[in-house]
Amino acid sequence: MRTQISCLPVSLYPEFFSGERTVPEYSRQAKELDLDAIDINALFLREKSMEEIQQIRSELTVPVLMVSAYSDFTLPSEEKRAEALETAIADMRRAQAVGAKYIRLTAGQAYPGEPDDQMVQRAYDCFAKCAEVSAETGVKILLENHSKPGAWEYPDYDFHVERFLNLWEALKTLPIAVNYDTANAYALKEWERLLEAVAGRIETVHLNDLSSIEPLGFARIGAGIVPMQEIVQAVYDTGFNGALCIEEAGFQGWDGIVKAAAYARELSEAIRK
Repeated sequence: MRTQISCLPVSLYPEFFSGERTVPEYSRQAKELDLDAIDINALFLREKSMEEIQQIRSELTVPVLMVSAYSDFTLPSEEKRAEALETAIADMRRAQAVGAKYIRLTAGQAYPGEPDDQMVQRAYDCFAKCAEVSAETGVKILLENHSKPGAWEYPDYDFHVERFLNLWEALKTLPIAVNYDTANAYALKEWERLLEAVAGRIETVHLNDLSSIEPLGFARIGAGIVPMQEIVQAVYDTGFNGALCIEEAGFQGWDGIVKAAAYARELSEAIRK
């Protein structure tokens, strides 16, 4: 059976934000690369009306599999946290309009001085509210073992082995699943332990590679230090049968995406022989 492969084009974010590249255009190009779907940043849709998003959906050559949002549910301020939750819910509705199967939500930043139990509770409360919207929209929530986007001041709360495990212990009671990121897991040096904790709940894998751990630097998948085949094989050994989602964060532009797509298909075929 053919593995579904998609790609989040991190290298090309500036082109999407400037309007130089559109989602339907990217969808057509993804089809040419033998990708089955595309992933997009929630910000690609943030300023568009529902009618405009539905028009984008009608122009897609391959569907949107996942919308990646950068929710910050650990904010100390109750007011700002409520705003973050409102934004996440709006992102879910836009994801529904564009036809996405999944939305990737993040826990939020590891704010210094904030007690762990409180940050876990804040994240749980927000994910629980989002789960209600998931049931309504049909867009499934994925938690990622996330690191740190450029716009954040601090790393993700769950970019730490013990914190991730404690957070997942709470969140696994909700009807959400996991997007397992190979690079972020490897960077924490206990990727097997993280994998064991979420086995059976992984629906997508972020194929992501590293050029270095300290400082954290990303590379095109297959060109870095992450033992990609070993980790992905271990994921499959848990019974995983979902999509492989390239996170092309090596910042090598379109050429990097072309090479990453070819590598991902070869990796999938080698593992599933």
